[in-house]
Amino acid sequence: MSIVIRKGTPEDTEPMLRFLREVWEAMAHKEWFFLSPAEETREMMASGAMELWTAMDGSRLAGVFTIVRPGLGRDNYGYDLGLTEGELLRVVNMDTAAVHPDYRGQGLQKRLMEFAEAQIAGEGAHILLCTVHPENRFSLENVLNQGYTIQKKLEKYGSERYVLRKDVGMNCQSRGKCGKLENNY
Repeated sequence: MSIVIRKGTPEDTEPMLRFLREVWEAMAHKEWFFLSPAEETREMMASGAMELWTAMDGSRLAGVFTIVRPGLGRDNYGYDLGLTEGELLRVVNMDTAAVHPDYRGQGLQKRLMEFAEAQIAGEGAHILLCTVHPENRFSLENVLNQGYTIQKKLEKYGSERYVLRKDVGMNCQSRGKCGKLENNY
């Protein structure tokens, strides 16, 4: 297996949407994964508010990861935590992680998140927030192992969720957590 991770482009939107639908349909616990409306995703990708990383095995999509830069928009997870306006402007929602069942258990979600975090940390100080269903132990362990901490448990997207936080960008050089990562393994 030779997985290559790269930053996605707007042209990757439709393949990503098909991939997310396929992964969601194969899930035993669909409530663990919030599938955003396709038109909303298209609009965010076209505007640049959403960024995408893809993991490719040759021409096959193995995984995707998206972030959203919500600004002061209503979808900013920082509102759930009572952040100040200044803090809200630094929030990046670590939005969607999906790995095809054939590629699970190989650390692909972690690698995708690392690539996104490396770019974000290089831009300056940011507050990274994500949500995870409490029973989705694989995703929860993954984000906890990457330094995120549980901030709150609440109802979101029609089911219970944890909101997790990680601060990046300040002194990332000394922690070795920013910079370019190798894009294949």
